[in-house]
Amino acid sequence: MKNHITITNFTDPVCIWCWGTEPIFRALETHYPDLVEFRYVMGGLVDDINNFADPGNGIDAGAKGANEQIVEHWIEAVEVHGMPVQPEGFHLFSNEFPSTYPQNIAYKAAQIVDPGKADAYLRRIREATLTEAKVTGDVDVLIELACEVGLERVAFGKALKSKKAEQAFHADLRLNHEAGVEVFPSFLVAVGESEPVLLRGFITYEEFKDVIRSLTQGTLLPTAASPSMEAIHALLAKHPKLAFEEVYKAFDFASREQAHLFLEDLIGKQILIKEEVGLSYFVRMGL
Repeated sequence: MKNHITITNFTDPVCIWCWGTEPIFRALETHYPDLVEFRYVMGGLVDDINNFADPGNGIDAGAKGANEQIVEHWIEAVEVHGMPVQPEGFHLFSNEFPSTYPQNIAYKAAQIVDPGKADAYLRRIREATLTEAKVTGDVDVLIELACEVGLERVAFGKALKSKKAEQAFHADLRLNHEAGVEVFPSFLVAVGESEPVLLRGFITYEEFKDVIRSLTQGTLLPTAASPSMEAIHALLAKHPKLAFEEVYKAFDFASREQAHLFLEDLIGKQILIKEEVGLSYFVRMGL
């Protein structure tokens, strides 16, 4: 398709800025309907927390102190991107669980078992890590999350322990290197047969829109995305739980207040269910 937009996301399941990009993806989906395809390449953010340092974000304390430092960074990041986080009880890293490689490999295992559910599983790992304080480096937790999105327990457990999933992850690491990825998230953006453009770091919707316009010589522009009950139903059919920030960015609200009022009306009518997390909230369809 001439105007098919492919966004390859170099990512890690526990990266706070990757989580912050979710609202931008919702905006792209609604403003370029049926044109955007997201592909995920695992990047392996933390091989071993005891050897990990991100001095720019104040993270360098190893297994004993990194969790507290990471939470401080999360709170700073939320002020920029607005996605909910749950800092209370966060204890992702320890000497027993020092790496994010298990989460990366688990995504590759999900792709082996059921490619159609793998992206929902990646989203579920993000939610569990950042808004539920789950230790997603634990194999038992990863298996439970897989079951929650409909992956078959035995098949997933077998794939998770297989060399095939680990090999697929290392193939992704090579793709990161070949693309010149140095930070997460990073994105390769292509439209149709255009030469891909590499974007590094947290990228706004406006920046994505400018790149798409440039790649198509101004011929592909976003369409309007008016908020309505039907529109949010359609979005929730694809993404069963959405943060406020995702809904706000997905539709052309005049203000955040208008978005809150829109959602509160649907919550009050029990069309949507509200789930408060930190300073924000999720919505999902009512029963």
